[in-house]
Amino acid sequence: MKKLFFVIMLSTLAIGQTKAQDVFNQVVSNAKLVLEDPKSDPFLINISQFKFTALQYLCTTAIKQNGGSVAADMLDRQAYSLNHFITSYFSELAKAQKASDSTKKDIMKRYWKATAENPMFENQDAEITESFINDPGCITPFSINTDWEKADKAITAKK
Repeated sequence: MKKLFFVIMLSTLAIGQTKAQDVFNQVVSNAKLVLEDPKSDPFLINISQFKFTALQYLCTTAIKQNGGSVAADMLDRQAYSLNHFITSYFSELAKAQKASDSTKKDIMKRYWKATAENPMFENQDAEITESFINDPGCITPFSINTDWEKADKAITAKK
């Protein structure tokens, strides 16, 4: 768990030093590197799969809804917020490692609720948007149809 926390923190620092227009591409690129490396840790693969899928969904859906274009700064803000949200989630779980199962479930519910209550698009296709929620082996049980800025702010406000 300490190894994972260290890797996530390094990922966050690397994004913090990236130019604003490159955040989205950097998060997607980092996720792809993990996914394509056969030596990657399964835990990191699971996180990277979620980030990659959520950001691809975000970009594709935004382009469809906006007639073929999407503002780069919107994608960057969403990617940064997604990365912060995920880092915050695993940081809280790591701090609660010795806590009761009930406490850990409460943390999971709070983060899940933040994604469910802050959709980005009016997409009713739950099979796609809730695929990570419905996967019992998934460690990131969140909707990919999320306004990550709003979800991250909701979590930050409750701390």
